[in-house]
Amino acid sequence: MKDVQEELSRCIIQMLFKEPFFNHLLSGVVRVVTKKVPTAAVSFSGNKIQLLINESFFIKELRSQTNRVAVIKHESLHLLFKHLFRMDLEKYDRSLFNIAADLVVNQFIGSWKLPDSAVTLRSFPDLELEQNQTVEWYYKKLIKLRDSSSARDSFPKSAEALSKKLDKTIHGDHSHWGIPKDAKGQVDAYGAETELDRMIIQARERTPSKYHGTIPGEINALIDSLIESRKPKVDWRRTLRIFATNSRRTYIFSTMHRISKRYGTRPGIKVKQFQKIAVAIDTSGSVSDTDLGIFFTEIDAMYKQGAEIVVIECDAEVQRTYNYKGQLPTEVAGRGGTEFDPVFAFLRSNRLTHYDGCIYLTDGCADEPTIRPPCPLLWVITADGDAGDHLRFGRIIKLS
Repeated sequence: MKDVQEELSRCIIQMLFKEPFFNHLLSGVVRVVTKKVPTAAVSFSGNKIQLLINESFFIKELRSQTNRVAVIKHESLHLLFKHLFRMDLEKYDRSLFNIAADLVVNQFIGSWKLPDSAVTLRSFPDLELEQNQTVEWYYKKLIKLRDSSSARDSFPKSAEALSKKLDKTIHGDHSHWGIPKDAKGQVDAYGAETELDRMIIQARERTPSKYHGTIPGEINALIDSLIESRKPKVDWRRTLRIFATNSRRTYIFSTMHRISKRYGTRPGIKVKQFQKIAVAIDTSGSVSDTDLGIFFTEIDAMYKQGAEIVVIECDAEVQRTYNYKGQLPTEVAGRGGTEFDPVFAFLRSNRLTHYDGCIYLTDGCADEPTIRPPCPLLWVITADGDAGDHLRFGRIIKLS
């Protein structure tokens, strides 16, 4: 095991010299040597992104370092395109999705040499697949080739190649992909995906500008889009002011710690209001992991404005509460139906704890609340949510 870890480190160092972006991306990935995968794979556990390596495959079957670096970069590209989060097990055939995902990433391997068995566009010679398409685009082509007799007759070489490739994963194992279902029908992947987004953005920030040319334009565009999507949709510095008149906490502090020897002036003082905000998160089954990630982006932006944030996770009932301190939880509780009243009932039953305001992050898909909250209320509704008149007792912001 020591040998494979050392060789992994050597391969990743090789990437530092030629493609530092991928080296920086991998610096935040947990490397696991295991027999649970036959080859190599990327996966996640909690909020941690993992690179899984089979020792025998990596050392014995991959004979050269350029093969090993190619496989590591191949797995890194799956992370970059977030294929492990995009495989919907109820929508896609796993084997076909695996091949489609490999068609995407293997276009960006560059000078490193993949094993001869790798899936590339040339694997389907008469299908004339276009470059730089999405995994969904290639998947549609492959499923038509598999299921349509006319397509198989029109592209016999590609049909034969596909039949040989199905259920074979020579240089990468994707069995850990897809979001498995728990007892309530969903598993929380938002934390791992949010962490991966942070790692991708940080990797480019750490890449020296002279190496930016080693990042393909398509990947740079992907990262630019990711950065834009992770920006808060609400100006919380301005929005939190609506709760300012309700704030009961003020802090008086000195602008200087001691008398100025130069000017002989006394320390000045500042008065700052300190807000305590209850932030309710809709954790029902109708809220996607993507929406949960957006919710926590907004919560983090509130937190950075200096507000004390108490998170209330609620579906049809309040599941749990906790103080947000800038760290994502590894999971959320709930995923049942949606009711708004339990949050407001909770706030009213805790009158000894004064909240300056309540912000409810939701898709709005629930019955009209009947309990008035004891503090000012702001509804924040997802882009495709229901911001109708049934959302009583407060103002409404719809995320764009």
